[in-house]
Amino acid sequence: MTIVVSPVINAIYKPRMRFEQNKLKTIQMLRLDAELGILACVHNTRQTTGIISLIESFNATRLSPIHVFALYLVELTRRAGALIAAHMEKPSSQPIEQNLTRSQEELECISNTFGSFGEAYDAVRVQTLNVVSAYATIHEDINNTANEKGTSLIILPFHKQLSSGGALETTNIAYKDINLNVMQSAPCSVGIFVDRGLGSLSKMNFCINMIFVGGPDDREALAVAWRMVGHPRIQLSVIRMLLFDEAAEVDTSSHVEAQRSILSVVMDNEKQKELDDAYVNSFRLTVVNNNDYVSYSEVDVHSSEDIPAVLKELEKVGCDLYIIGQGNHRNSRVFSNLSEWCDCLELGIIGDMLASDNFSPRSSMLVVQQYGYGGMVLGYKSNHVTTNSNNFEALVVKTE
Repeated sequence: MTIVVSPVINAIYKPRMRFEQNKLKTIQMLRLDAELGILACVHNTRQTTGIISLIESFNATRLSPIHVFALYLVELTRRAGALIAAHMEKPSSQPIEQNLTRSQEELECISNTFGSFGEAYDAVRVQTLNVVSAYATIHEDINNTANEKGTSLIILPFHKQLSSGGALETTNIAYKDINLNVMQSAPCSVGIFVDRGLGSLSKMNFCINMIFVGGPDDREALAVAWRMVGHPRIQLSVIRMLLFDEAAEVDTSSHVEAQRSILSVVMDNEKQKELDDAYVNSFRLTVVNNNDYVSYSEVDVHSSEDIPAVLKELEKVGCDLYIIGQGNHRNSRVFSNLSEWCDCLELGIIGDMLASDNFSPRSSMLVVQQYGYGGMVLGYKSNHVTTNSNNFEALVVKTE
C-alpha cells in the first residue's frame, strides 16, 4: 500500500497543473520576436492614460507585437455587480441609458481609451475586460485571468497617485493590499507602476533609466527595458550598481531560519552573480554596441550610504521613467538592513527611496518582480481590505 499510494496521489492530485503552462512566463525567457501579453489593471480612468503611455514604450512592431488585456477592477457590491452585468448583457444595437452608474461610465471611458490605443497601432491588439469582485479575493481573479490569457506581465497601479502639490498621496489603501496579494501568487511577472504624470511618447528624447543591482527581478527589469530598445523616441540608460566591501556581504540570517545552510546561500549568491554577468554582457554586446540611443555605465557601491548618493546623482540628470527590479531575492546584507526603513516593501529598497518625496519628484517608475521565485515573502496580512458580506462570486465580463 505504501508503494502504491504515493504514485497514485501524484498522478491524480496536481494542484500546480493550472500554472504549468506559465513556467516560462517571464519577459526574460520570451523571444524578442514573440507576442508580448500584458494584463493592464486599472481602478479608474485616471490610471488609464499613464499605463497606456507605459505600454506604448514597449515598442510594438509587427515582428514584436503586443496583446493588451485591459482589466477594469470594481469592488463588488450587490447593486454595482447587478447593474454592470445587466449593462454588459445589452445588445450593441440598444441605446445606452442616460443614468449610468459611475462604474459603468468609467468602464465605457476605459474601453474607449484602450480601444483608441489599439486602433492607433497595427502591432497592438487590445481586449477590455471587467472584473467585479470583493477586494479581499480580487487578486485571485487577476491571477486567474493572467493565467487564462497566457500573459507574461501584470501591470498594477501603485496605491498612491500624484497630487496637485506634486507629492504622492494614498488613493485607497486597499489597492496596496491587492498589489501585495497579486505579487505573492502571480502566474507571471508583475510590474507596479508609480505614475508621476508620465507623458506621451510623442515628445522627443523620452528618457528611461534602468537601475541594475542583481538578482532575478533585476534581470527581468532589464528584459523589460530591452523590449523598449528601438523605439525612435526613447533614450535608455542602464546603470549597474557594483557591490563591494560592506555592500557585498551576503545576508545569511533569514535563510538559516528557513533551514538553508550558509554554504548553500553563498553558492546561490555566486550563481546569481554569474547569471547577472551573462545577461548584462549579452545586453551590452547585442544592444549597447549597436544603438546610439542606449548607454551603459557602472557605479561602485561600498556601503548603504552610497545608494541614496547614487540616486541623488541620477536625479540631477533626471528622466521620465525608472525601471528597477523589486529585489526581494537579493542576498545582500546592506539591502536587508535598509528594508527596515521601507514604507512600501512591494517597491523594494530602491523603489521605496525613489517613491519618497526626497527623490525623483517628477519621474514615474516601474518596479518589476520576475515570476518563478515564489513571489514576495513579507509575512504580510491584509488589515485594510474591505470584505463583502453578500457572498457573491466574482463577475468577469468582456467588453466588445
